[in-house]
Amino acid sequence: MAKNSTMRKVSLRNIAAHKLRLALTVLAVVLGTAFISGAFMFTNSLDSTFKAAVSSTYEGVDAVVTPAEGLRSIPRETRDGIAGDDKVGDVNVTASETVVLATEGEDPIQTGGGTSSLSVWYEPDSVVGQVSTLVEGERPEAADDLVLNSKGAENFGVSVGDTLIVVDPQERRTMTVSGLYETDLDQGQSLIAYMTEDAFLERYTVDGSSSQLIVSAAEGTSDTDLVAHLSGTYEGVEVETGEKLAEEMSKVLSQALSFVNYFLVAFGLVALLVGTFLIANTFSMIVAQRTKEFALLRALGAERKQITRSVVFESVIVGVVGSALGVVAGVGLVAAIKAFMSTRGLSLPDSGLGLSMSAVLVPLVLGTVVTVVSAWLPARRAGEVRPVEAMRSTEASTDQPLVVRTVLGAALLLIGAAAALAGVLMSDSSTSTRAILVGVGALGVIVGFFFAGPAMSLPIVPTLGRVIGAPFGAIGKLASTNSRRNPRRTATTAFALTLGVALVTAIGMLGDTMKASISDVVENNVSADFVLSGPQTGSFPTPAGTSDAVRDVEGVDKVLTMATAPVLVDGRATNQFGPVSQTLVIDGDISQMAVLEMREGTSDLGGTPGVLASTEFAGANGWAVGDVLPLTAPELTGETREIEVVGIFEPNSLVNNMIISRESVDGMIPPGALEVNMVGVVADGSVTEDELRSNLEEAVKGFIVVQVLSAAEMAGQAGQAIDQMLNILYALLALAVIIAILGIVNTLTLGVIERRQEIGMLRAVGSQRGQIRTMITLEAVQIAVFGAVMGVLIGLGLGWAFLEVLKDQGLDTISVPYDMLAVVLVGSAVVGVLAAVWPARRAAKTPPLDAISA
Repeated sequence: MAKNSTMRKVSLRNIAAHKLRLALTVLAVVLGTAFISGAFMFTNSLDSTFKAAVSSTYEGVDAVVTPAEGLRSIPRETRDGIAGDDKVGDVNVTASETVVLATEGEDPIQTGGGTSSLSVWYEPDSVVGQVSTLVEGERPEAADDLVLNSKGAENFGVSVGDTLIVVDPQERRTMTVSGLYETDLDQGQSLIAYMTEDAFLERYTVDGSSSQLIVSAAEGTSDTDLVAHLSGTYEGVEVETGEKLAEEMSKVLSQALSFVNYFLVAFGLVALLVGTFLIANTFSMIVAQRTKEFALLRALGAERKQITRSVVFESVIVGVVGSALGVVAGVGLVAAIKAFMSTRGLSLPDSGLGLSMSAVLVPLVLGTVVTVVSAWLPARRAGEVRPVEAMRSTEASTDQPLVVRTVLGAALLLIGAAAALAGVLMSDSSTSTRAILVGVGALGVIVGFFFAGPAMSLPIVPTLGRVIGAPFGAIGKLASTNSRRNPRRTATTAFALTLGVALVTAIGMLGDTMKASISDVVENNVSADFVLSGPQTGSFPTPAGTSDAVRDVEGVDKVLTMATAPVLVDGRATNQFGPVSQTLVIDGDISQMAVLEMREGTSDLGGTPGVLASTEFAGANGWAVGDVLPLTAPELTGETREIEVVGIFEPNSLVNNMIISRESVDGMIPPGALEVNMVGVVADGSVTEDELRSNLEEAVKGFIVVQVLSAAEMAGQAGQAIDQMLNILYALLALAVIIAILGIVNTLTLGVIERRQEIGMLRAVGSQRGQIRTMITLEAVQIAVFGAVMGVLIGLGLGWAFLEVLKDQGLDTISVPYDMLAVVLVGSAVVGVLAAVWPARRAAKTPPLDAISA
């Protein structure tokens, strides 16, 4: 016990005496754990905010009425019956319509990440649930009056009395802002407008039906009694208490946010994984430098296990301190994110910092365990130091054979490559099975490279060093020689950067391939010269009058309208989303909008009304050209018509399953039930492409929301969305790269400490401080470039394997982002230079005589 106590004192004094060389290790633990802790805290904050929002939304709501399963809406008669029921207090319609608002001068009000919508206004004495307080102006009375959220109005420069153009999917109207209201959760990033109930139901519902009602109970009736009464009295509806629905919504939100949490934690684990190698590298170097110290302790009677335990004890302290600081940094990270969101009008009221047991304990335990595991092998190596080592004159690390490590690494590399290749070649297996094989292969390749890296660095790094150092003469050659002296350290330091760059490369390939595939799909499948559509974000369709507006434009030959309608052919729809059925509808020859390969029949649904089906869809349903099938609209009317199968086509990315003629549904469904997806324009050749675009843009200017796009531009917009997604991933991966940079700084700093005598000798024989700085910088650049090159090669290989597996999912045009890879390689050299700044300055300041005397 006394011996253990003595060794603990030695460990604590060692930590106190070498603050510098352990500070960077602690920092690596802090970064990894801060990300994980911050992820937990941030999702906890979001969870608290959304739950508070749900709770306030359903506060005072005794019952929520929705359509019964299989039905789309609640008829007006049912709503009127509920409103007149003796057990019911008030009834509110909760529908909302996405719109685009514009000024009188037809300039759209750009809400950016926010939305613009219209809902129903209820007075405070008749509102069910959350009350909106009127703070300026008057309530809406006329059909063209609306009230706006005050913060949104202030943010976008709208005042009481202003006239706004309101564009909905069917038409545009001019409405007047009669008042402003405020609510607790108003962020000011969106424009939420309310109008009278009668006007809203007339304009935005089919025959006054509604998708949801919230109901308050009459005096003397409990919420459970009201639910039971409404369920037993009215057919075609499902009724739940507001409290139960709030609980269910909160549970759904928590599940959705847990995905965000898993996503962020996954990147935190990547950062911690990269940090693991940095920690292991640091302890390995520290152990190597302390060989003489450990040998002296062994000579004084310390046992091997005591030496090992002392190093593990140091790692526990580093892990606990680093993880604790990581939790504190996580709190700061969340506070910074929330402050930034507040400056963008996205504050999270009453969310707190999101502290929880999991947000504190998980990163604390994980960071400590990772640190101890990372230090275990160096600790064992420390215990194997023999007492005779105390007689050495320096503490420089000794070379160790690489044979076993290299053989193991090569075996893992081969196994990993074979598994990934098997995943690519097993085309008859399921995508998930093949992806798992590639994932196993990726793990094998990465771990194999970690073990084989030192041997691989021996021929590569000095060669890189000679090329990079050529302009610097003797100092460049010396730097090249130095990088060969300790291949373990060089490879381990480079590995952190290799892992980060491999992830960046693979994700970059995925993004570039997605963009290339979408570009090919759009450009090769769109036959119209121009496509007119509504906003690409959200669920806003193309205004219904777009086709008529461009039909007589100079340069236009044909105009085709592709829409969706809630109708079924033989009980089937083009797309089925739960209870919602949507079937594609067109008013002409589909081949003039999309490139179709017809197997049988005609593609001209304008001249030959009927239904076109893809080969797969027709085969699955037993349809053939000439078959006459029932056409129904069960959600809207009870009418049944007959429709003939007039053509069979090969599946197309723009037209899937089936499409029917507009003539077949005319008069069968209300105009409001037909939503226009896009309008195709075919040129007559009388004007140039630029002139036709200009003519079309002028014709649809009044619709505010319509975009005029060529096929290439449609592909470009899809590519922008992919870029936005990738930018988030790259930002998260940047953390792993930052830790890799710290690893290089860490290694160089410890190397300077270890090579103090060598650097002092160089200074004594005439090397200038600038030359020492250059030498250390060149070494850092060699390590960084080696890590980046290997990362690019591994990323390209694994990225190719994953994309080959995903070919069946539509990613059939594998593309390599060469520009990005060039930036990565050049950036790695810059990383090396930046990482060397502090260690190089420290090395240059080494006093020659002090170093030699040491």
